[in-house]
Amino acid sequence: MTATTATAWTAGLRDRRLPQVEELFTEGIPAPLEAAIAASDGEIRSLKRVAVGWWPRKSCTVQWEVDVVGGPLEGRARYVATTLDAPEGGVVVGDGDHHLTIWRVPDDPFLPALRAALDPGVATSIVEDLGGELRDASTRLRAYRPTRRAVIEVLGSGHRLYFKLVKPKRLEALYRRHADLYGILPVPEPLGISKDLGLLVMPTMQGTTLREVLEDPTQPLPDPAVVTQLRDHIPELDFMTKTASSIETLPTQAALLATLLPDQAGRIQGIVDEIGDDKGGELVPVHGDFHEAQLMCGDGQIIGVLDVDTVGLGHPADDAAVMIAHLFLWATLSSQRARVIDYATRLLAQWDAVLDPVDLRKRVAARLMGLASGPFRAQADDWPVQVSLRIDLAAAWVQSARDAARS
Repeated sequence: MTATTATAWTAGLRDRRLPQVEELFTEGIPAPLEAAIAASDGEIRSLKRVAVGWWPRKSCTVQWEVDVVGGPLEGRARYVATTLDAPEGGVVVGDGDHHLTIWRVPDDPFLPALRAALDPGVATSIVEDLGGELRDASTRLRAYRPTRRAVIEVLGSGHRLYFKLVKPKRLEALYRRHADLYGILPVPEPLGISKDLGLLVMPTMQGTTLREVLEDPTQPLPDPAVVTQLRDHIPELDFMTKTASSIETLPTQAALLATLLPDQAGRIQGIVDEIGDDKGGELVPVHGDFHEAQLMCGDGQIIGVLDVDTVGLGHPADDAAVMIAHLFLWATLSSQRARVIDYATRLLAQWDAVLDPVDLRKRVAARLMGLASGPFRAQADDWPVQVSLRIDLAAAWVQSARDAARS
């Protein structure tokens, strides 16, 4: 499939409750974006859609890399448009059911402190307010989910820090979660918060991600038993909430996939039906997003655990299923496919000994269905093919659950 075909496929998608989607997915220049830039005397010379967050009938957020000529916005930058209602100060184009909130990164109206937090002078002041010292500071936006969160890397004086920027109402809980787990798990120490800017300050973690170790055959891998037993060290904390399992979120994920590939709707529903409902049962502390990019390794040991703000209560097999799903998917992309599959298989054998193998495989399949829309979200040149291949992988794990039930 060519990039042109995939772009045309995106342009053909529709959402009756969100008529703006047709404009957001157009093959040409979206009129609302063009109007917003023209209001500042600029003109779009070129653009490329680089990310999509779409939940049919609920919301749609699109990011573009845009080259603007003329006016104060001239130059290359990332722009975002969302169907979500704008907070105070947001730029709205259109009205009624056709309105869009549009901004140039980092001027996210849902994260109003993002621009300030990227200012090296502000970063220096934040560190000083926490009792530290930072000279010759520089900042870089390392991760960004429009309307929701951002991670900023801060360098200076030989130090590297990270600012995790979230909506203000989440800040205290984020800090508390890191503080409660620090010293129990190898998580980043929370150095402090800036309530005014809504950000948590953390140091960088040493080591290399498990994914990077898997890609380098010269590096030793951690003992699979260490990985499988890591969840046992997560304590039950105050104010822990239930984390939705991949099976619980499957109907929503499947609805998106059926919208993206309507000719496969029957097959998608068949996978959902065979996985069935989450039977619930015992709830235990889980990481919530436990995969190979969240574990930091050094000399064959696990020396760091990232993104613990997802920690909550879940099914005993949830973390195992997430790890297995991510590894078998990563194997399809990896330059070290055999090494990744071998390691994932060893992990699976460990978990099979302590978990229900049938239930585990169904949860793996459910997680893979959740990951299947990834190529569409990233607007890969051949996303319809890649999405279909990921559904194939989920179907293979449903078959594996059948085989396990018979054995």
